Amino acid sequence: MSAYIKYPEEIQKCIDIYDPYGSQIANGELDKLPQEVIDAYNKAKKWFWEQGQ
Repeated sequence: MSAYIKYPEEIQKCIDIYDPYGSQIANGELDKLPQEVIDAYNKAKKWFWEQGQ
């Protein structure tokens, strides 16, 4: 996903943190993830929403 799009460094760090857990996030299994992963996902999701992505 991010290999072709240049995101701000702060958002790219969030993507790097949550990306390995993508299938669990997609399946709604957030309760099984470390809090750092959830926070990174929510931060990136908020930014994407604000960008209209």
